[in-house]
Amino acid sequence: MLCRRGVTFWPSRSAGVVESPDSRLAERNPPPQSTPPMPILPAEPDLYPPDLWEREPEGSEARWWCLHAKPRQEKAIARELFHQKLSYYLPMVVNEGRTPQGRKTRSLVPLFTSYLFLLGDDHARVASLKGNRLVRTIEVEDSDALALDLRQIHRMLGSGLTVLPEPTMPVGARVRIMTGPLTGVEGTVVRRGKRDQFVAVVQMLGCGATVDLEDWQVERLPDAEDPGRRPG
Repeated sequence: MLCRRGVTFWPSRSAGVVESPDSRLAERNPPPQSTPPMPILPAEPDLYPPDLWEREPEGSEARWWCLHAKPRQEKAIARELFHQKLSYYLPMVVNEGRTPQGRKTRSLVPLFTSYLFLLGDDHARVASLKGNRLVRTIEVEDSDALALDLRQIHRMLGSGLTVLPEPTMPVGARVRIMTGPLTGVEGTVVRRGKRDQFVAVVQMLGCGATVDLEDWQVERLPDAEDPGRRPG
């Protein structure tokens, strides 16, 4: 042991090296390192084929279908369509949030919750039903108009600008409940709540009833459709 101006040095077990107790303590307890932000997961293919929007239509029988997915099944369906080599489009955006511990997270989420789009004939539509992940397939009346809309969405998402989804069921829309004990009951959206939830007024026996729902639980009715009549 050597003492010099109040500092004690201890000979190291390795020959010719001198260290202090503080340095040995630091080796056993290294200073904590800053935690890097959680990286975003690798992007899954949001469309197939990669040149979907640069190629010509696939044939006279090919048309667009809207696939209504069960909750949180959009990406799984897209993976199945990709492996089957079926043409599809799943618009996705970056969602930023935090874990319960306060750590920032980034993930890719569908732009239109519970919906993606298939391009193909009836055989492709039937093939998309495999896996029991869909609620239903919706035939598109104007396939060309939908293709134009999706092409513009694709261009917007590729612009680098922030793109946010608009509410699927805006205030004033007439809707029909598709699942749960109130299946078949019709009502009107009167206000939006948190995130994708809203409150609908259901006209039952001439009175209003309020219930919290989510977009995937209802379907929108044509504006011209008459509300349900009061039973006699």
